[in-house]
Amino acid sequence: MTGLDGSAPFDLAVVGGGPGGLATVLAAEAQRPEWRIAWWRGATPGFLPAYGGNHPVHRLNVPVERMGLDAEAPVDFLDWLRAAHPSRAVRPGDFVPRAWFGEYLAHRAARVRATAVDADVVDLRRTDAGWALEGAGGRAATSRRVVLAVGLPAPLPMPGAPPHWVGDPWAWWRRHAEGPLPLPPGGRVLIVGSGLTAVDMVLGLRVRGFGGPIEVVSTGGRWSTAHAASPPLDPDARERLDEALDAAGSARELVRALRRAAGGHPWRAVIDALRADTNARWAALDEDEQRRVLRHAFGLWNRHRHRMAPDVSAALSGDAALHLRAGRVSVDGNGRIVVRHVGEARIASADLVLDCRGPGFRAALAGTSLLARLVRGGVLAAHPLGTGVRRPDDPALAVVGAARFGERFETTAVPELRQQAVEVVREWGRPVR
Repeated sequence: MTGLDGSAPFDLAVVGGGPGGLATVLAAEAQRPEWRIAWWRGATPGFLPAYGGNHPVHRLNVPVERMGLDAEAPVDFLDWLRAAHPSRAVRPGDFVPRAWFGEYLAHRAARVRATAVDADVVDLRRTDAGWALEGAGGRAATSRRVVLAVGLPAPLPMPGAPPHWVGDPWAWWRRHAEGPLPLPPGGRVLIVGSGLTAVDMVLGLRVRGFGGPIEVVSTGGRWSTAHAASPPLDPDARERLDEALDAAGSARELVRALRRAAGGHPWRAVIDALRADTNARWAALDEDEQRRVLRHAFGLWNRHRHRMAPDVSAALSGDAALHLRAGRVSVDGNGRIVVRHVGEARIASADLVLDCRGPGFRAALAGTSLLARLVRGGVLAAHPLGTGVRRPDDPALAVVGAARFGERFETTAVPELRQQAVEVVREWGRPVR
């Protein structure tokens, strides 16, 4: 088995058609222009669900100047928008529509030199010549090196979920992007989870004309916080924060140190000061303490770390028919949706349920996903936390992005994706100048 055209093996195969895969292709073409690269983009190329088929009301939660895929020029997205769409008058600090980022990704993808393979990889195995990739539809090739940038699947299905339970909200949105929504007059909507996908679903329902009651239920019963201007910590405060975190040997002590710092300084500045060191702080905790972070502090961290645009937050606050509550949602043996909170249980009435519980960290290693098959086949090893995979032992195999969660704590946002892509390619040889 050789290259797709019958020639010698590829130097690099990148598996994954999302931003992480594209960032890896771009990094490899910049650093190793002599390499032959195969980009396995999947059976449905494009940048769905998060960056394609969206309404303009669906916006990024990161300012435009921080979303470029080029680690050497992180303002590339802003520069492209200004050059390609000057009428949009985009400025630094703007939170632009997700669809615009999808346009930018498509623009960058159309200009790569890599051989595009529009098929899903169904198997990956080691051979004397490198890695043999088997794709759907009989597509196959060999590559000396492979990067897996496959992202994460949707959460595990809710057992016993009734027909009006939607497990993939973005797929539902795309199916109903035009025409009437499948809701009766006076209908009610229940959204499970209060993260950024839930925010997008609320905004989407409202812009499509649904004015009925929307109930949002999540464990914490809180939205993500809003962005706001916040000067960075001064050097002395940053040094004191670092000293306190260095002295913290447990999850409890870390949270205590952060709360203490946020009591004397703007909390956004405290969180932002950790960005470059979060993975190192995470790695310094033993496995039991990491589990405690995920069990007790992960939701709190996400609400403060992954913020939303200020006007989006204001729109949610001003929606009188939108109700956010704390609770845990399950389905009983009769297919009824049960909301439990503080020892009490009630049956939720809804005509539509959108499951917005977030990435399927544990689902990544279950079922029939490529990651799950590779773990079962011994190609990859599951991380002890069960949230992703360990760094591969084989030096010619690498993983980029969300599948590394557990080994890393910050691994899903564009700045981390582009940096991981650069690091992976650099490990395979010094950059070509």
